[in-house]
Amino acid sequence: MVISKNYKDTEKILRENKYNHLRIMVDFLKSKNKPNILELGVERGASTTAFCIIAEEIHGKVYSVDINNCNDAVTSNNWRFIQSNDLNHNFILDNFKELKNNGIDLIYIDSYHENYHVLKLLHIWFKYLKKNGAIFVDDVDSFPFRKKKDPWNSIVYDQTKETVRNFYYNNEDKIFFTMYYGENGLAKLEKLTDFLDEPNKIKKIWNYNYLLKIVYPYLRRLKNYFKKS
Repeated sequence: MVISKNYKDTEKILRENKYNHLRIMVDFLKSKNKPNILELGVERGASTTAFCIIAEEIHGKVYSVDINNCNDAVTSNNWRFIQSNDLNHNFILDNFKELKNNGIDLIYIDSYHENYHVLKLLHIWFKYLKKNGAIFVDDVDSFPFRKKKDPWNSIVYDQTKETVRNFYYNNEDKIFFTMYYGENGLAKLEKLTDFLDEPNKIKKIWNYNYLLKIVYPYLRRLKNYFKKS
């Protein structure tokens, strides 16, 4: 039995809202046999609760990591927690040996949202995904913050989205990529290759200059004006 402060609200979301991002991840897990779930970032424990609910139904295991002590976020026989930086994969795998030996079905990244941190996590943990397992990255859509005219979070979320897309385009032969909008955005990177297969080295993909983005519409209008005249 799962016990948490979020249980009632989370259970209702999973039951009633099939488009909610927690529900999307839970539905993904329903096709797995005794899945191993790695959660990077716990905080209030809403996603932890959702993962534990489905884990108890399908005999899976949830392994959570957070830089802060969140060992009271959830009570469940199917949940284990370790306090650590989620980049410290050797320490984590030494404590969660089942992940190292048997692989992971779902990895959820919702910890430190700076793009360089997310990129390191993708590089480290992709290897330990099973074939047809998936990494879900939260908070990849800036539009909710752009509507509020919040520049800081808009920039952070855009950078995270670009990092995830860049990782995908460097690994198109290894990943099926899906973006879910609504809420704050959710990216899904489904692995097409075998357990322990490592990602390709990242090559920076060209992007246009931000100044060009501002100037281009005016140049286009000017070009059309001269065409007409």
